[in-house]
Amino acid sequence: MSITILMNVLKSIALYIVVILLLILIVLFPRDPVYDYEGEAMTPILKYEFHWDEYKENLLNFYHSLKDEHSLGMTQYDLKAEEEIKRYLPKSLKVIAVAFVLSIVFGILKGIFDYRVKDSKLKIFGNGSTWFLQSIPDFFIILCVHWLTIFMVPTWRIFNNSVWYNFLAIGFLVSLYPMMYIARITFAAIAAEEGELYIQVAKSKGFSNKKVLYKHIMRNSMQTILTHITPLMLFILSSLLITEYLVGYQGLAYRVFTAIGVAHTTVWPPYEPGIIIGTGLCFIVLVMFSQLVSFIIKKSIKLEWERDS
Repeated sequence: MSITILMNVLKSIALYIVVILLLILIVLFPRDPVYDYEGEAMTPILKYEFHWDEYKENLLNFYHSLKDEHSLGMTQYDLKAEEEIKRYLPKSLKVIAVAFVLSIVFGILKGIFDYRVKDSKLKIFGNGSTWFLQSIPDFFIILCVHWLTIFMVPTWRIFNNSVWYNFLAIGFLVSLYPMMYIARITFAAIAAEEGELYIQVAKSKGFSNKKVLYKHIMRNSMQTILTHITPLMLFILSSLLITEYLVGYQGLAYRVFTAIGVAHTTVWPPYEPGIIIGTGLCFIVLVMFSQLVSFIIKKSIKLEWERDS
């Protein structure tokens, strides 16, 4: 068993190394334009021409920056990329933590509710609402909630950067789609247990359907649910990127948009590869952390079950 775990760990590490290398190669791809003039009026135009020498120079500069200066590079504000990341990362971590907890807790509860009402008239509020929220693009839901809050309840300053609790509201927005994802997984895991012998045995002993669901079915379903913690974190990070930008929450994801020039109004905005690479590394570490959390929880649950049996 230990050899299997070690092999899985090595495969994961190798995969992450490949992802990091691909990220660096993509981010450092030359993107500077070539200015030219066209026609008798000498109309200025922008052209793009790829040169291997320029690409090689970008890679070498990044390598020497890592080796000699121990830095991912400088930003447009003459600061090291690490300093900027240290400044913006804590704000995003608060949102991620809130979204992670809400997604798991309320996602599982929503999945249980969907299962319990699947054969009743309330099923439209169960699986129907879960399917509906998953079918709508998350950015549209975010815009609607943001708009309703600003214009319908202007006294609620929950998205204002000047209040300390705004990360709670933004964490809720980030968790909406991941929450529905966990709800669907929970529902499917519970439904897969239908007809199992241990359920019939438990019911024959006089246990209520509610007790069978929570004490027996959910106990066996947790292993399946916990295997989806890593994709859950990926959903959270993808929602974080769009949410921070749309609501103007100045976390690390928002800083990425300024690094690629989205938040600038200039024709050819500054480009900060160090910020992009550093953010990618932070997100990869978070995904690895979610894998570790999933593994620890599954092992602890398995040990607890073995002791009970």
